[in-house]
Amino acid sequence: MDKEENKDGLKKYFNPEEYVTKIVGSTDDLNIDDIMEEKISAIVSLLTDPENKELKEEALLTLKKENAGDLLITAIFNSKMKHKKHILVAACWESEINFSTQLPFFINLALDADYLVSLEAITVIENMEGPFTDTHVKEGIIKVKEYQKNITSEKAVLLNDLVAKLESFL
Repeated sequence: MDKEENKDGLKKYFNPEEYVTKIVGSTDDLNIDDIMEEKISAIVSLLTDPENKELKEEALLTLKKENAGDLLITAIFNSKMKHKKHILVAACWESEINFSTQLPFFINLALDADYLVSLEAITVIENMEGPFTDTHVKEGIIKVKEYQKNITSEKAVLLNDLVAKLESFL
C-alpha cells in the first residue's frame, strides 16, 4: 500500500458520518473552566514562585498586553495560598492594568486581615485612573470608616490614607 492509499484510508476515520473520533490531547478534551484553571495556575506560578523570578517581568508585560485583569482578579479571588495572595495583588499595580471598574473588590482587599494584602490593595487603588461611579466610592468610604472603628494598629494609618484617596475620586 502506498502513502496515497494510506491517506485515503485514514480519512474515513475522521468522517463524522462514519466514526466518532476523539483526538487525545486536543483542546476538545478541556472545557473552558479547565483552560481558565490552567491559565490561572500558570500565572500564579509565574508571579509567586521564586524559581520563576526572571520571568515575572515578562509575565506582567503579557498580562498588560493581553488586558488580562480579569484573570488576575480570578486568581486573587480563588487563591488557596493565603501567604502568597499579596504577591498576586501586587501584580495588579505592577502590571499597570487599570482596575478602576474593580474598585469595590480592592476596597474589600484593603480591609483584609493580612497587612501585606491591605497594603498592596491600597497601592492598586492609588494607581487607579477612573472613571469611578460615585456610588462605589461613597460605599467604599463608608465601609472603610466602619472598619476603622474596630482596629488599633499601623493599619489605621493606611486606611486614613485610603479614605483620603477615595474622597479625591468624588
